[in-house]
Amino acid sequence: MTLQRIPPAFIKHLAGDISDRATLTCSSGGHWGVTVWKNPDGTYLEDGWKEFMRENNLGDDEFLVFIYDGDMRFHVKIFEKNGVKRSAPISDNPTEEETGASSGKRSRGRPRKYPVGSLQGPVESSRTQKTRSFTSKFPYFECLMTKSCVEKCFLLTIPKAFSQSHFPPAKLKVVLRNSAGKTWEVNCIYHAKRHSLSGGWSTFVRENSLKQGGTCRFELVEKNVMQVHVL
Repeated sequence: MTLQRIPPAFIKHLAGDISDRATLTCSSGGHWGVTVWKNPDGTYLEDGWKEFMRENNLGDDEFLVFIYDGDMRFHVKIFEKNGVKRSAPISDNPTEEETGASSGKRSRGRPRKYPVGSLQGPVESSRTQKTRSFTSKFPYFECLMTKSCVEKCFLLTIPKAFSQSHFPPAKLKVVLRNSAGKTWEVNCIYHAKRHSLSGGWSTFVRENSLKQGGTCRFELVEKNVMQVHVL
């Protein structure tokens, strides 16, 4: 039996919605019904959770963000171990590009965002709504700020599909621009057929107060120029 425990601190955010069934969706548009099982030890996602994990190729290394839409419906965002957002489940017929540059519009309600693995505490809902309703004519990707991104080695790996589609297979310099219009020149190194932000990235992190657990959207608005949205 495979279970996902819902922490007691999270239960209060469900208010009067809690029932014995829940629905999970992800960026592919697929949906999975799961049962909600309660016992003296807590509340769990039970039947259907194993299928959700299998069909989305989830193991022990992914980080999940659950966005609660009400009526026991959760939209699940999947981040890889390196902090890069997976925009669609791995399958033989993916429905979205890895960059997340999708025009798919998801249902809007009053989403609330909960960083998970274990469905922990709320993050600002206004930012969540902006993230989910975002569309752009420019290619973009989203990345979770892991410890390696914002501390010690200060290295941010760009998704492979985005890297190969928009940058030459060589070291280059890119310009990062924040919402205030200030710019930073950053070295973009090339290794193993993908690029990573390196030299100069640490300065951008510090001057924009980026923290572990946050998310940034990188939008390629000009050649080698990326507008960075802190979500």
